[in-house]
Amino acid sequence: MIIKKDKTEIQPYLEDTSNLAGKASILYIPSTSKEVCSLVKDCASKKMPLTIAAGGTGTTGARVPLEGAVLSIEKFDKVLDIDTANNTVKVQSGVTLADLEKKLNRSGLTLRAQPTEPLAFVGGVVSTCASGPRSFKYDSIRRYVRSLKVVFSCGNEFVIERGKYFSKDGQFDFVLKQNKLKKEFKFNLPSYISPKIKSSAGYFVEKDMDFVDLFIGQEGTLGVITEVEFFVQPLVYDMFNAIVFFSRDEDALNFVNHIKTLRKSGSYSYPCSVEFFDRNSLRLLKEFYPSMPFANAAVYFEQEIEDKHKMGSLLDYWCEVIEKNNSSIDNCWFAETKKTIESLSEFRHKLPQQINEILRSNKQIKVATDIAVPDESFRKMYDFYKKEGLKSGIEYLNFGHIGQNHLHFNFLPKNEEESFKAKGYVMEFIHKAVSLKGTISAEHGIGKIKKPYLEIMYDKKHLKEMAALKKVIDPHCIFGLDNIISKELL
Repeated sequence: MIIKKDKTEIQPYLEDTSNLAGKASILYIPSTSKEVCSLVKDCASKKMPLTIAAGGTGTTGARVPLEGAVLSIEKFDKVLDIDTANNTVKVQSGVTLADLEKKLNRSGLTLRAQPTEPLAFVGGVVSTCASGPRSFKYDSIRRYVRSLKVVFSCGNEFVIERGKYFSKDGQFDFVLKQNKLKKEFKFNLPSYISPKIKSSAGYFVEKDMDFVDLFIGQEGTLGVITEVEFFVQPLVYDMFNAIVFFSRDEDALNFVNHIKTLRKSGSYSYPCSVEFFDRNSLRLLKEFYPSMPFANAAVYFEQEIEDKHKMGSLLDYWCEVIEKNNSSIDNCWFAETKKTIESLSEFRHKLPQQINEILRSNKQIKVATDIAVPDESFRKMYDFYKKEGLKSGIEYLNFGHIGQNHLHFNFLPKNEEESFKAKGYVMEFIHKAVSLKGTISAEHGIGKIKKPYLEIMYDKKHLKEMAALKKVIDPHCIFGLDNIISKELL
């Protein structure tokens, strides 16, 4: 095991894309489960806070320690087994999504839920219940987790399999056994029920829930995930991508509504992803894509093709729908080859990269939303974003997973004064979303930055119930200190 105490060597592990700055006295880089168990047990005996560092692609400061020790899972980087007969894969938690997908593709398989950031570690993806553009069709990573290996603060590692242990009447009461080890669990779940829409806000709770689901989205607060087993799927025959540019955002929204109607009807032809870019987003991207037509909105979608005979008919279908929604085929970018598909995918990923660069150059922390609302509330939320964004006088842009009513409204403050003002507007957005029965975090989790928002979505009673749950599973309260739950409640 590598142990580092030099501040300059620890520094790269004290940040993520939120630009939140952290501090720690020691860094552990284990390469075996035995080493993880040993260091966790040692930290528990000393009551030393232990923050788990994955790939650093998070946006909420979850991997940023504020004190104590850091545990990096970077050496847990092996794909252990691909079972083509049962369509499953076992992988260590430090494998990147890109590496996993590459190895799966060689066996004709894929992880359909592909979260947005390919450099994210599998452990971080599961810990935040991440999702991405294709969650419109394939949901979040939760749906694909078959089992987890978790090291608890007692220093023992257990496998948690899906379908083994369920809550009853809001309580878990069972003994987890593995080899000669056993661990008893008896605790009440928080009394809320997690939103039925896409959400990663606090501990997941539903009626008669599976125990493994508690550890998906726990943001490193309950244990160290060392290994994940996923359900995977066969690759589709082919696909094409498109970006449709609109002169009016109203036409873009109508186009999206048509796609949502296809999904509700169960049509095989609906896209696996639907993304939106507002006028300000397109202006920022224009610098990198000068051939882009003038537009006030754009919709990016990915269309899978299950059968080689359907390519022509699907292309014809989408051309017709595009024209009916007041765009033009001449104002669209279609991608049918691997190279052009990758190029359009880069277009979609360029925007969050540029946002992070701008904030870094301005020395500002990310001020953005991760809100999702029910279908019937989306237009109210969209109009509110637009009205308040204009009123703020601060540079902003609005983009994201519109298929699930989940947009990322980003302010780009130039200084501390604008940043403070922007945070006030985001708080207004949060209150509005909660009033519309939405979630304050659809995919990025809570971490340290979004705890004030969680206090709006859930009341004090619910926060105390989350803290009580954590204290049962992590009685020494060493894991992920100040993630999701303020340490004052522990």
